[in-house]
Parts: sequence; C-alpha cells; structure tokens
Amino acid sequence: MIAMTLERIAALLDNALIGRLAMASTDARPYVIPLPFCWLDNCVYLRVPLRGRKGAILQTNDQVCFEVDWFTDQLDDYASVLVEGRLVAVEDLAEKSRVRAANDAKYNRLRHAWRPGHGRRTPLEQVPTRKIIPVQISGRRMDPQHGL
Repeated sequence: MIAMTLERIAALLDNALIGRLAMASTDARPYVIPLPFCWLDNCVYLRVPLRGRKGAILQTNDQVCFEVDWFTDQLDDYASVLVEGRLVAVEDLAEKSRVRAANDAKYNRLRHAWRPGHGRRTPLEQVPTRKIIPVQISGRRMDPQHGL
C-alpha cells in the first residue's frame, strides 16, 4: 500500500457515494453507520440527526472517524481514506446553503440526476447538518506495480 496525495484523497471523496461514520460510546463500544456525504472546504459534511444510538453516542463523544473506499470489481486496484476529527453542528445558514448546493451537485452528477424523495425539501434551518473538522486525513492505495 502507498500513501495517497491530498489531490487523490479529494478526488476519491468527491466521487464516492457513501462513507462510514465510526464513533465510540463512553464505554468504548464502537458503532459505524453508512451515510451519504459531501467533501467541501477540507471538511466532511453529513446530515446527522442526533436520534437513536448514534445521537446518544455523539452527544457524549464527538470524536469520530469517517472512512471511504474505492475498488475495482476484480479487486486489482483499491484505495481507502480516513478522516479523523470532531463532529460539530453547522448552524450558519450561509454555510448550510453552500453545503446543500455542493451536495446536490455531487449527487446529481453521480446519480445522473435521480434522487429518492426528489422534490421534497426540508427547510434549511431544520436540516441537521454537521461537519467533521479534521485532525488527521490519510489515504492508502494498493501499489499497482506490486499487485495484490
């Protein structure tokens, strides 16, 4: 495995549909959930209501890790990115608006304009937008010259 450049990391994050949000409760039990996301201004943006198990964990421990991966059908090439940091609420409406626009553009491009629930719009003030403020970002990719 070789380290990825920040440009390759950004490209993977820009083109992945789903990532996995990892968190740990105060009793150190890990919990991971898949989520759509947006990479903007060197932060991962997520729509995360603080309900259920994830809400209980995040209200006591905002330290998270977000994992995204890519691979070929034959697994002859693959990569993964980890973004580690704090998950914080986004309250600023201008920031939420930029995130919504970037998220819509990403998923319209990757899903060819198809989106479940299309036409429904939650008012911006009610969207539970959160972002990961990175402490560490890393990416690793299989070294194509050395194979699996």
